Amino acid sequence: MKESDNISLQRDIRRAVFRRIAIYVVVILALVIFATFVFHQFKIYSNARLKLREAKNIKMSLEMVNTEYYALGLSIFDETEKGNIRKGAYAYVERIQGDLEGTFKLTGYDSSKRIITGLEYETDEYIVRYTKNDENGEWKVCLIKELLTY
Repeated sequence: MKESDNISLQRDIRRAVFRRIAIYVVVILALVIFATFVFHQFKIYSNARLKLREAKNIKMSLEMVNTEYYALGLSIFDETEKGNIRKGAYAYVERIQGDLEGTFKLTGYDSSKRIITGLEYETDEYIVRYTKNDENGEWKVCLIKELLTY
């Protein structure tokens, strides 16, 4: 074997090793990016489920207070108060729920049937909305993202 063939063979071996290392690096980077994306999506989804659970607990507490106020001949809906909820009812729900991260308000109330037809729970990152249709209620969880800053 000639010396030029030997040098050429060593150069080809170095190129092959470099290509293999480059492929490994690209594959590892792609896996890390994919795993980060999946983890981020899982975190968003699980936090959204947590906020939905908190909003449903708030609605249950409001329904319980609504029943108590109905027995007293009063309504929990008062559009002049914070969150469109009578002051005592709002404080009662806050006390039952403990430390809430956000605020809640009634967006709809059927006075004749005395049922909650709309509720909104807003935190720093999510807004949870409840609307009552004919028979069933619909829950929507929206992620708040800042898109532009001027």
